[in-house]
Amino acid sequence: SVRVPLLHERPDGKRLTLRYVRFRSTAARPGTPIVFLAGGPGDAATRVFRGMPIAFLNQLRAIADVIAFDQRGTGLSEPLNPLCPSGTLLPYAQAIDTAALLATLRARVRSCLDSTIRDADMVKGLTTFESAADLDDLRRAIGAPSISLLAGSYGTHLALAAARQFPGLIDRMVLAGVEGPDDTFKDPARVDEVIREIARTRRPTLEADIRLIRSRLAAEPARVPLPDGATLVLGEWEVERWIAEAVDEVREIDAVVAAVPALLAKNYSVLARWALGFRAPRMLNLMNLTMDCASYASHGRLEAIRLNKGDAILGDAINFPLPSLCDVPGLPRLPDAFRAPLHSGVAALLIVGTLDGRTPVANARQVAAGMPKARVMVVEGASHGLFHEEQALRAMIDFLANRQ
Repeated sequence: SVRVPLLHERPDGKRLTLRYVRFRSTAARPGTPIVFLAGGPGDAATRVFRGMPIAFLNQLRAIADVIAFDQRGTGLSEPLNPLCPSGTLLPYAQAIDTAALLATLRARVRSCLDSTIRDADMVKGLTTFESAADLDDLRRAIGAPSISLLAGSYGTHLALAAARQFPGLIDRMVLAGVEGPDDTFKDPARVDEVIREIARTRRPTLEADIRLIRSRLAAEPARVPLPDGATLVLGEWEVERWIAEAVDEVREIDAVVAAVPALLAKNYSVLARWALGFRAPRMLNLMNLTMDCASYASHGRLEAIRLNKGDAILGDAINFPLPSLCDVPGLPRLPDAFRAPLHSGVAALLIVGTLDGRTPVANARQVAAGMPKARVMVVEGASHGLFHEEQALRAMIDFLANRQ
């Protein structure tokens, strides 16, 4: 474990205990320690590593010590389980009303901040800025002059923040599924590009099909009978959100494409199964919400989302309930400089999949433009789960071993 300030601007104030697992290197002369940063925000590195291929972990250990680091608010690290109470079952008898749902979520977050968490400094400390400073504290704790980073999804956002805040901290880094400094909120136009790539490789009429299904449900919500005699009502937003959630994993993308003919025939059983799960009561992860709201977006990004969502294939369903929920008083907001384009001399390998609607190829290319020692690797047919792509894993090992 390592003890860190809750707020690094107050080094003598409250502290957190952050925990990690260190896998010792098998090399005779180990290289720079490799720190793994999980995504989310909210995933724990110690949990994600349980699903990593053992052969990959052993290849990493042949290079250097490998550290699965649970970021603050995740896994074994403090604050432990920063969750808000579970919500209630959303009604079956009407299609999702996003305005009403947003109002409910606002009330839940306000209540959580007022009565459940209560510690304003604890919430203020759940930002990527503070987590980046934690990485420098970790480096000192393990006695290393620098560290290498292996990061996925949100973990890449954290890695890039650390590269900006601590120029000498990182020896080299691998970023899989790149979320740049201003990529927390997704641009619907970039999501459209991925859907068109899915159409190119799987179903040429996919865009037109989705738009037809949307327009039908907008004109007349579907009524699906349930086994208990209730009726589930499905509207346009449900199909937008269902597809938006699917565009980060190849298996789910294939399931959507396979379901399109039935949806065109007005058989909504597959969509209904997803909608039942969405309506179920669920906890609200305050760490996830706070981190994303703190990172927020630049004015230019927000304007692009506003302009592009109207004609987008899925509207702005991928971002809901953000950015609107971030306006709840008490949630932190990092300054605009945090979201500015990064200029860094750190050697980096940026890996992206052509079917990744959550962190699309355009993200990586934009980040690499400010990093002269960065290289972008595009994996055809891959989506967000790059740690299960053999081609990507081989490239990660070669880069961290300084063989490329």
